[in-house]
Amino acid sequence: MKLIRDKGYVTPGDWGLFRAQMRKEQDILDRDWETKARKTEYPPLSTYGYLKRYMHSIPLSEKAKRNWEDRKSDFRIVFKVDEEKKELYYLAIGKRIKGFPKDPDDIWSLIKGRKLPEEESD
Repeated sequence: MKLIRDKGYVTPGDWGLFRAQMRKEQDILDRDWETKARKTEYPPLSTYGYLKRYMHSIPLSEKAKRNWEDRKSDFRIVFKVDEEKKELYYLAIGKRIKGFPKDPDDIWSLIKGRKLPEEESD
């Protein structure tokens, strides 16, 4: 969350809305991650069973009021489920930026340089 705030991905005035959206998404995933998330497509995340879910930084209704041109989900949550413990482990929450090559601020670019917990013992 610090990176999101420090990089200005969410304006200070929208920070409360963003945190509410994040709590809402976590509640949704806690209840029904099996149908609300999709598998990641590329290694190493796909190798280790990570999932993804898109989210809005502020409510869609607020985007409409502000006449945002692009009203698609603008953030991505990357997480994994420990089915034995019935717990979700959040690896990353960050900006979703469409296009190739990936923008350095896109969450996939930021994760790419990070060593995954599963790789720590390697």
